[in-house]
Amino acid sequence: MKKIFAVSLMTFVLSILTLIAVSSAGTLNVTVNEVYADGIQIGNSLGALGNVISAEAGETIPVRVYFTAEENANEVEVSAWIQGHKSDTAEKNFYDLVEFQDYNARLSLKLPSDVDPSEELTLYIRMEADTGNWEEAYTIGMQRQPHKVDILFAEFDYKVSSGALVPVDVVLKNLGRHELDDLIVSVSIPELSIKKSAYFGDLIPLDDCDDDCDKEDAVENRIYIRIPSNAQAGIYDLKVEAYNSDSKGSLTKSIMVIGTEQESNVVAPVISKEIGLGNTVTYNLVIVNPGNKIGVYEITVETTEGVFVKAKESMVTIQAGSSKIVELDVKGLKEGSHNFLVDVKSGEQLINRVTLNAVVTEKAFVGSGAVLTIVLVIVFLVLLAVLIVLVTKKPESTEELEESYY
Repeated sequence: MKKIFAVSLMTFVLSILTLIAVSSAGTLNVTVNEVYADGIQIGNSLGALGNVISAEAGETIPVRVYFTAEENANEVEVSAWIQGHKSDTAEKNFYDLVEFQDYNARLSLKLPSDVDPSEELTLYIRMEADTGNWEEAYTIGMQRQPHKVDILFAEFDYKVSSGALVPVDVVLKNLGRHELDDLIVSVSIPELSIKKSAYFGDLIPLDDCDDDCDKEDAVENRIYIRIPSNAQAGIYDLKVEAYNSDSKGSLTKSIMVIGTEQESNVVAPVISKEIGLGNTVTYNLVIVNPGNKIGVYEITVETTEGVFVKAKESMVTIQAGSSKIVELDVKGLKEGSHNFLVDVKSGEQLINRVTLNAVVTEKAFVGSGAVLTIVLVIVFLVLLAVLIVLVTKKPESTEELEESYY
């Protein structure tokens, strides 16, 4: 008897919990009066109207939702997306709704770029709140631009050396409604006065080809550019342009040029410090470039579980005959003595590896020893600057003085 009562009680409790779960995931009580997409009304209080909007694929359009709250609600979020493209969801936070008040949700929605003009799309509008959810689907139509060339991607090595021959792989796609004839692609680095062009041919409209068609809606090709041998090290803009008489598209990415010679020195004025548990101190790393070319350096840290180390600058550019201080923030996580490594690279070349130490204690005080360390660091940096000047200073030519004897 007791067993039967226990089973009945458990069944009753589960029923109550199920009822609570169902009621908590109920419907948000709102009345949607009008819905507009790109200025065209696509819905009203009766539902979807099925109107075709005039927006072109790939652009961002305004979506307006006019609705009335039929109950109080908190943490309200309104969202809109095209079916199959939820990653481009537009969202609007309302926080609170007051019963019988009218609201206007203003959203900016990015339309998919690869749509078929004859295809009907589904636009979802959704409201979520602590009291429940509301969702409605609207059927809309769109059209692509008459002529639109898109650079899907441009791939090349990010780090290259002066004088190197760099292959750039470019993929184009026709996202317009008409054929694109005689497409040209150019790759350039304006700061280095480099520009190369190539013929990419014709592209038919998306999905507009029979089985025996000898043309495609996308094409891939490779263009080679050569970095000048006297190019200074640094980070430059590489620009890719695709164009014909009807359309034009462009894409800009960064490329790093590394000098053929990277003579450098890396010095840590202080290699060990005491850190209070949970506190953060700063280590200085001095990178010297005594060469005759600008240098680009990458700083990476190999840390341990006892400390957390982060370089304030992971990439630095240093003029020839100059130096720069790179700061490392080190936080003590575990008591004890912990070593960590700092690598300084120029391209793929390891310039130097510095071993630093952090002594993490429960409490750390800044006393006379710390003040003395700071003073020594300042003196060191002054002496280092003088050394750089002496190393990089060119001797005066004596040719004119010798000629005066003749």
